[in-house]
Amino acid sequence: MAKPITKQQVQELQTGKVKMIDIRSKEEYEKLHIPEAINIPAENLAKDLTALNEDDVIVCVCTYGKERGQQAADLLSNAGFKNSFYLQGGTMGWNE
Repeated sequence: MAKPITKQQVQELQTGKVKMIDIRSKEEYEKLHIPEAINIPAENLAKDLTALNEDDVIVCVCTYGKERGQQAADLLSNAGFKNSFYLQGGTMGWNE
C-alpha cells in the first residue's frame, strides 16, 4: 500500500530520482498543475509503466491528494514500484 508524502518531503528529495505524475485528465492538468509534474491520466497509467523506473521515487498527484492519487500510487506499488507515494493535499495543497 502506497504512503502519503508531503510537499516538504518531496522538496527535500527533489533530485533526478523523483518523478511527479499528475494522474488527472489532460483538461484538469492544463488548468493548473505543478511545474515538475508530467501528465499521465489515471486511465493510461497501467499502459505507460515503461516510462517509469522502479528505482525512482514516484509521487502521484491528483487535485486534493485523496482517492485518485492513492489509487494510482497503489497501482504502481502493486506493479513493483516500491517507492510510490501520493501527494498529500494534491495540486491544490502544493499551490497554497
